[in-house]
Amino acid sequence: MKPILAVFWNICLLRRGPELVPTHPLFVGGVIVLNMLAGFMVGIQATEATAVQVATSTLVSMATLAALTWIALTVRGVVGRFPATITAMFGCDLLFTLLIALLVPIVGIASPITVWTWALITIWSIAVYGFILHRAMNVTVFVGIVLSFGMAFLTIVLAGAASNR
Repeated sequence: MKPILAVFWNICLLRRGPELVPTHPLFVGGVIVLNMLAGFMVGIQATEATAVQVATSTLVSMATLAALTWIALTVRGVVGRFPATITAMFGCDLLFTLLIALLVPIVGIASPITVWTWALITIWSIAVYGFILHRAMNVTVFVGIVLSFGMAFLTIVLAGAASNR
């Protein structure tokens, strides 16, 4: 388990790319399920939303990120890199979610420390996703970050809209 966490941690530190992530279907499925559960648990803990709203938001955000990543890779002609790319994104997101999950019980949800840390983790995650897209799509880091920012924005908008209905 430690080597797998090290792979994701090194991607989060921009030391390694998504090409090192295992792409076995059981591993990919496991990362997706763990990320979904972690996102759900943090959403329940950190918001006033109902369980259905949190579940909807989590599923829509993950599906949107996966669909946009698949579209971007298809446009560049490297759709074969999708399993490693999406696993790297969801694995890194899992680590970011776990950081938030550890922080909230320590300092509380309404604490300025939590708000600032959440904002910093969001910026960090956009940079990491941009780096992953840069490596997967053979584009510049700047283009990867711009794509990542656009994906994050659309994901937040769609997840928010879906969970408010």
